[in-house]
Amino acid sequence: MAAASFECPKCHTELEASPEPAQLECTCPKCDSQLLAWFFPPLFRSRPVGAAATSVIDQSEASCFYHPQKQAAQVCDGCGRLICSLCSVELGAEHLCPTCISAGRRKGKITALEGSRTCYDRIALSLAIVGMVFYAFSIVLAPIAIYVAIRHWNSPGSLLGVSKNRYVIAIIIASLELIGWFFFASAVIFAHK
Repeated sequence: MAAASFECPKCHTELEASPEPAQLECTCPKCDSQLLAWFFPPLFRSRPVGAAATSVIDQSEASCFYHPQKQAAQVCDGCGRLICSLCSVELGAEHLCPTCISAGRRKGKITALEGSRTCYDRIALSLAIVGMVFYAFSIVLAPIAIYVAIRHWNSPGSLLGVSKNRYVIAIIIASLELIGWFFFASAVIFAHK
């Protein structure tokens, strides 16, 4: 287990100690102050990310703020609450609790969470279908649908993770509309000759 470092509150000297006993009484070597340090052992344990929350076995064990029957595995970097591995959400280098995440989203402080996404596959398919229903507008909508499908082919899709089928269908429908316009224009030109 790694050594814990803490500061003397009087002289601000950096001190190191083993966090194995959760409570440590010591004397500062610089200012001779008597110190009582409390350690949170889960901070010094290596836990795999996404590990299952374990139940509290001993009453002296720290428990989660939200799940009192589960062992605390982290300290929330936002509010300082002890949280279990179920509640701990790793966001960048921080571990946050559900309350801090919802408060951060409400206040606009958390920008790493994505709440919505533009679904270009739906836009391309909608343009192609509208062009098919209102054929007179397809001369404009079909090229736009093809452009949107090709331009945003690698853009992130829905948060649900759908495939690129909508892009393919939009390109096929829009291409058929353009082919229809080509034959219509050819027929009109040959009819006047």
